Amino acid sequence: METFGRGCLYIIIGIVLLLLLAFLIGGSITIPWFIAIPLIVLAFWAAGRRSGK
Repeated sequence: METFGRGCLYIIIGIVLLLLLAFLIGGSITIPWFIAIPLIVLAFWAAGRRSGK
């Protein structure tokens, strides 16, 4: 459960950073699914590695 929570936190932080970047450049940022899905997997992998499991 700790890994899931940390993974979700990493994803939320990433989304907030993308929103800030989009706001600063004054446009919209679109991420295709074939890039977004590996990023989500990477976030949960990093969270699992951090918790030591």
